[in-house]
Amino acid sequence: MQKNIGKLIMGFFWTIMLVFANPATSFSQTYEELKKEIKSLVDQNKALTERLKKVETELSELKEGHEKGLEIEPQEEGSISGFLTDAEKRINLSGLLEFGGAYRDTSYDNGEDVTESDLVMTTVELDFSAKLNKWVDVTGVLLYEDPTFESEETSFELDSASVVFGAEEGFPFTLTLGKVYVPFGALLTYFPDDPLIDSPLTLLLGESNEKTAILAYTDGGLTVSVYAYNGDVEEKGEGENRLESYGFDVHFEYGLDMEGLNFYKRGEKFKHDPNKCIDFLIGGSYISNLADSDFLSDALGDEIDHYVGGMDFYVHAEHRGYFIAAEFMGAVNHFSANDLSSGNSGAKPYVWNIETGFSYNWWKNLEVAFKIAGSFDTEALGLPERRYGINLNQELFEGVTLSLGYIHDQYHDIDIDKRDERELLYGQMAVEF
Repeated sequence: MQKNIGKLIMGFFWTIMLVFANPATSFSQTYEELKKEIKSLVDQNKALTERLKKVETELSELKEGHEKGLEIEPQEEGSISGFLTDAEKRINLSGLLEFGGAYRDTSYDNGEDVTESDLVMTTVELDFSAKLNKWVDVTGVLLYEDPTFESEETSFELDSASVVFGAEEGFPFTLTLGKVYVPFGALLTYFPDDPLIDSPLTLLLGESNEKTAILAYTDGGLTVSVYAYNGDVEEKGEGENRLESYGFDVHFEYGLDMEGLNFYKRGEKFKHDPNKCIDFLIGGSYISNLADSDFLSDALGDEIDHYVGGMDFYVHAEHRGYFIAAEFMGAVNHFSANDLSSGNSGAKPYVWNIETGFSYNWWKNLEVAFKIAGSFDTEALGLPERRYGINLNQELFEGVTLSLGYIHDQYHDIDIDKRDERELLYGQMAVEF
């Protein structure tokens, strides 16, 4: 490049020399011709200079890219990296690990006392969800449970999976298809949910995991849900594959904090904010076959004489960290004495659960909850007649909670296992991610 510039300079020099060496010629050329020739040489010089600067810039960029180990070649659309980036934006993963220990002392009608203790990996849960587009969401939960004091543990299996249509914000209708817990009751609790030792009585009596279709309508804080499914428990003499079980739930929720409205999400454990003014939830549910609950279907088997519906009413309120939750659930009719008896007749079981307490941010958030619960006509199911408890949930780090609690159970006079009372001490470490 420098040689070319040198040639131009030399050419310009010899042109001047020839002009002055040949006076006849120089005087014969007009002034305008000489001016044009000089301008042409200057323009060529400028063009070569600009090109040289451009080449030097490109060489500098190539050198920097080489030093950083970067590839200059652009990625093609549809590459693996592009696919993973897109999937990462659309797919959400979360999970829960619970490790617990417990000590219990059970006294029996014959005066016998039995003490037990155990350490277990109570729960391993993996949740995933994806927004396919603004109208369609998919969700799924993989769950492993190891109930305290039980030798049998569950495998890591699909607990729920669903497709939700109408997920667009502001659209009032949603249709959920899949294997999910039907919206029967709110199953409110502030106590850790360890299967078989401290699950709320409402959860034991009413929790139903079914392959179902749920249509919901939401307007502000009001939500109405209706659903249908083919249950596992059938009436004797009827076919097994009949879509005849159904139910509905109606609830109203309202939340007001310093920043405005904040609505509940069903199934979430309540987290408290001392700056919040008020939260409120009230609702009721009905299910056509209460025996389809996971707990009752294990106790009653696959066939019963006739279906018995179930009802549930619940309310929750919170004001600046103080809270109360109450729920009542029961059968609307009597079961056949052949299926579930109480004394000399068919049972009409119901359960109730009341929890109250407060949260206090002394170092990190501490939640203190008190419980009183009970049941009626449930001696054949082994549920306590009265339950009292206290529980502390202490946040240690973000997503890490330590729970410590005590529960006292008093059983029915004709308890199926002939128990009188039970004292339970437990602790649990929960890690959410």
